[in-house]
Amino acid sequence: MRKRAKGILLLTVAAMLVGATAGCTKGNEPEGKQESENKTEGAAYPISGDVKLTYWVPLNANTSATVKNLAETEFAKELKKRTGVEVEYIHPTAGREAEQFNLMIASGDLPDIIWYNWTQYPGGPEKAFSDGVITKLNDLQLKQAPNLSKYLQANPEINRMVTTDENSYYSFPFIRGDQSMLVSAGPVIRKDWLDDLGLQVPTTMDEWHTVLTAFKEKKGAEAPFSPYWNIQSVLSWGTFIGAYGITKGFYLDEGKVKYGPIEPAYKEFITTMNQWFSEKLLDNNFATLDTKTVDANIMNGKSGATVASAASGVAKWTSAMKEKDPKFQVMGTPYPVLKKGDHPQFGQYSLPYTAFGAAIAANSKHKEAAAKFLDYLYSEEGMRLANFGIEGISYTMDNGKPVFTDLILNNPNKLPISQAMAQYTLSHDMGPFIQNPGVMQTMLPAQAEAVKVWADTDADKHFLPPIFVAEEHQGELAKIMNEVTTYENEMLLKFIMGTEPISNFDNYVQQMKKLGIEKAISMQQAALERYNNR
Repeated sequence: MRKRAKGILLLTVAAMLVGATAGCTKGNEPEGKQESENKTEGAAYPISGDVKLTYWVPLNANTSATVKNLAETEFAKELKKRTGVEVEYIHPTAGREAEQFNLMIASGDLPDIIWYNWTQYPGGPEKAFSDGVITKLNDLQLKQAPNLSKYLQANPEINRMVTTDENSYYSFPFIRGDQSMLVSAGPVIRKDWLDDLGLQVPTTMDEWHTVLTAFKEKKGAEAPFSPYWNIQSVLSWGTFIGAYGITKGFYLDEGKVKYGPIEPAYKEFITTMNQWFSEKLLDNNFATLDTKTVDANIMNGKSGATVASAASGVAKWTSAMKEKDPKFQVMGTPYPVLKKGDHPQFGQYSLPYTAFGAAIAANSKHKEAAAKFLDYLYSEEGMRLANFGIEGISYTMDNGKPVFTDLILNNPNKLPISQAMAQYTLSHDMGPFIQNPGVMQTMLPAQAEAVKVWADTDADKHFLPPIFVAEEHQGELAKIMNEVTTYENEMLLKFIMGTEPISNFDNYVQQMKKLGIEKAISMQQAALERYNNR
């Protein structure tokens, strides 16, 4: 760790209040035979000179399950061999990442490279520049990072996402390289129950009501629908609420920023949820459910539907019940609409750019070497290493495409696939590279089909891109939204449970306006306009 940052800051990291984005271009990793020499356009590896870098990055749970430091993995050893750069990886204590990041910045003793969501830095990346914390990368990236520069030039919408309103580059980003990787969760239902009852997969709110009623009356489900996560998170994806043409939070409607929970359609939605609660179709314990309870509910037949992810839901339950109940089958269902034949407008959706990236410290003595080192991961060989590991060991090439070996898929040490991959590849939350959709080959068929179904929405047209609210407004926005979301979530539970009559909806909206939601909308609109002008 090294050097003093200009200005000592003790940060209180405030999450930016933004959604996901629209219209992102694909950026698939090119496939082809790995060359015998490590060469990239404009750079040659190993890098000449005796360079040692320091890199601050939280250690992913799948990685920490088998090693104490990223340097111990086969991935890191191979990366060192190819780039010629020795890296000291500095990992904060799990669960204390934010605290230790704050202390590190406050001390001014910074490593060469820092992995972080720099959009959450108070004042944003531009403030991090002026504070002397990180380096503005425009010139450095152009001269020392030809692989990343080439990718961004070919993907202008991604390029817009990874810059500030002043068109500054601030980090080497992690990018999901294909639209198929932007969706991971959605409605899940017991397919075997539908078949037993002669019911079709529900696609409208009325059909969902019919199916949940049948699950209760004919399958004995005590809680036909149990959300896997808290209902506030589920609604933010547009689950059920999206049928009414809104979502929970900020969204785009023909270029204008709106806030779902103050729209008239929100009243229709909470009226339906109140009905489901009253009829005991919605788990009456929904406000206090945890994931273990919902796991049990789905697998023991107490519940027949939920909202969950492809991995922690569909795959886990399918695998767990394979021997216990061969007839057990769950499937992903479309996000529902009101009118049969309409196309879902909302659904769970993620940005290709996760907002995390590797920044180079402002006072690093090895900026050029750090940029070259990071840029290797955007080269063809580097991306294959990050995504698939080492050819002939963790993957082989089949018709020009990497295919994982049994070392990953059927690990001899009985490691789960995720932990085996962590020994040979780079986790998406630990470093910059472009994720290849080929990594999805580890999915079960039910997982892959669920993701395909959930992805069939127009969510990309309605989600906000990564915008920056003006620095002078960030404190006020955070205060407004803290009060708004606290009140909003409290009233949501009351409306659904019936402790607050829905006839008081207009009073609720007026209170939201008094708390400043309209001003927050205007701040987001101004930020969006600046983004569009990048």
